[in-house]
Amino acid sequence: MSAVEIKICGIVRVEDALAAIESGTAMLGLNFYERSPRCIALQRAQEIAEAVAGRAKLVGVFVNMNVSDVLRIARAVPLDAVQLHGDESRQECEAIAAEFEVIRALKVGAEFSAGRVSEFACCRGLLLDTPSAAHGGSGKSFDWASVQWESVRGALREAKMFLAGGLHAGNVSEAIAIARPAVVDVCSGVEAAKGIKSAVRMHEFVAAVRAAERYGL
Repeated sequence: MSAVEIKICGIVRVEDALAAIESGTAMLGLNFYERSPRCIALQRAQEIAEAVAGRAKLVGVFVNMNVSDVLRIARAVPLDAVQLHGDESRQECEAIAAEFEVIRALKVGAEFSAGRVSEFACCRGLLLDTPSAAHGGSGKSFDWASVQWESVRGALREAKMFLAGGLHAGNVSEAIAIARPAVVDVCSGVEAAKGIKSAVRMHEFVAAVRAAERYGL
């Protein structure tokens, strides 16, 4: 199977960003949602960007923020991609996609369908996550087998498929076997405490992903 990319989200410290890269991760998520316990200030995000320059892709996570503010922050960090994790419309995605790669997050609940996916043709990534009032970071997974993955991929053929929600070293192999994502996205599953990453857990997660690839799980 093709190599699965790994995104470690909710990075708030330079040392955690560097440890994530050392573990074998090349995509880091910085959360700008003010109600998140992992919300990061612009200055700290810039410090992380400077520390990892050229070594990792930085993805900014935003929830229902004005497009002008998203663009202002994305330019200032600077970010490589913007992840929209709220109720953003197709038009808002298109406005941001004119300047940045956009990853659209959708919650896999009762109203989820491949038809909904097709609305976001401008996006370079599609992230499927567990429904939560906090817009992610719940530490809970959804029923991966409930999704018609081939239909979802067919509805947005040019986009990378991200899988998020309750992933950790103990279940990521099963998730990969069922969903076959291009990217697995982990947050609480590699933490020692909210917002504080564990170097050991990050290494274990990366090792589990690579093992799944080797054995074709």
